[in-house]
Amino acid sequence: IDGFHHSRFVHVACHGTPDRQTIRRWTRAVWRRAPDATRNRVLPSPRVAAADFAFLSACYTADVTEGSVIDDEGLHLAAAVQCCGFRSVVGTMWARVDEDGRDLAKHFYRALFSNSRREQRVPYNERSARALRFAVKKLRRKRWITPERWVDFVHYGA
Repeated sequence: IDGFHHSRFVHVACHGTPDRQTIRRWTRAVWRRAPDATRNRVLPSPRVAAADFAFLSACYTADVTEGSVIDDEGLHLAAAVQCCGFRSVVGTMWARVDEDGRDLAKHFYRALFSNSRREQRVPYNERSARALRFAVKKLRRKRWITPERWVDFVHYGA
């Protein structure tokens, strides 16, 4: 976690389940400290200068829970990472299959770091949505894959 502040790219892959009580306490604490401008849906200025992209492949990183919604705004790990300055973030809405995370990441990074002429001058944070779309389409082509396995991955940012 300490490396987040000095990293241009971050990839987190692990197992876990959300602790609803901790999420509620954390969300309320963050919201109380937020300036009024943040409460009015204006994002705070970036705090991580070089932060292009974060891939949060762990389960539930974009899960909006009952306790994490305040004033119609959902706060989850992916949103918090984006508010810290990462321009683009990929997260998951629920538990995912390990194999899907591995396969999706492989195709995602292949597309993100492509040296195609079309992408050469495009910043990585702007490539990430297209890279996720490409990777999800690859995942969908697998035999017997159900929709809940490929719609789990979501993108935040530009």
